[in-house]
Amino acid sequence: MFRINFLMMVFTVIFFACWSGNAVEAMNSANFEVTGDTISIGGGNSSSASYSAEDTFGDLASGEGLESANYKGCSGFQCVDGSPYISFSVKEGILKPGAEGAGVALGSLSTSSVTTSDGVGINSVFILTETSAENGLAVGVISTYSGLKRLSTSDTISSSTATLSAGNEGYGVCVDSVSEDPDSPDSLSIAAPYDGTCNKINGHDVGLVDASLRTVVESTGQIKGGDVEILVKASISPISAAGNDYIDTLTFVATGTY
Repeated sequence: MFRINFLMMVFTVIFFACWSGNAVEAMNSANFEVTGDTISIGGGNSSSASYSAEDTFGDLASGEGLESANYKGCSGFQCVDGSPYISFSVKEGILKPGAEGAGVALGSLSTSSVTTSDGVGINSVFILTETSAENGLAVGVISTYSGLKRLSTSDTISSSTATLSAGNEGYGVCVDSVSEDPDSPDSLSIAAPYDGTCNKINGHDVGLVDASLRTVVESTGQIKGGDVEILVKASISPISAAGNDYIDTLTFVATGTY
């Protein structure tokens, strides 16, 4: 019995922001600091154990040079168009949407066939994601063992980018389908090497999973209703070590660039 479980999800959001201006200036020397000067009708410093803010009201928005290759800032009430966000979920199941923590049990592997997520008895991995990140979204994967590893020994079915075939040892994942909401500003694309011939019957081109974060799907802009199905596949050879305690843990990471 070979079994693989997906136990953990990681959510990573990267924000780049910087503001500068010549109407609201910070002034300091070795002996003092004035955090900002402005002509207004009020304001002050607000703080708690978790945050601090410097605010004014009644003054005009100010600033210049608020955009570069890595960031963009805006000021004033009319500039506010909603908070940045990223939504991300990972579930496993025979059919969408699956269930959190269901895992993917590959069962008994055979030298006569490739074992795969099949929509019948072996789960797929379903990812739902969307983001307001203007510069795109990336979903990647990291493997704990870089293969299917026996817990009781050092025996491992190593993962690699390959076309799996009966009688030859291998393990990896590939993207069966990807889609978005019809109103999505951008679309998700499958990243190499997870974009080969991949299906639940005879398409067994897989990409490797290892200790590096490997991008599986990505976009160059905002995504609404991103929907991804990932298949898990494995095969063994006649000399693969027998055992019922093979396992791997895959960590999926979603990153939005704003």
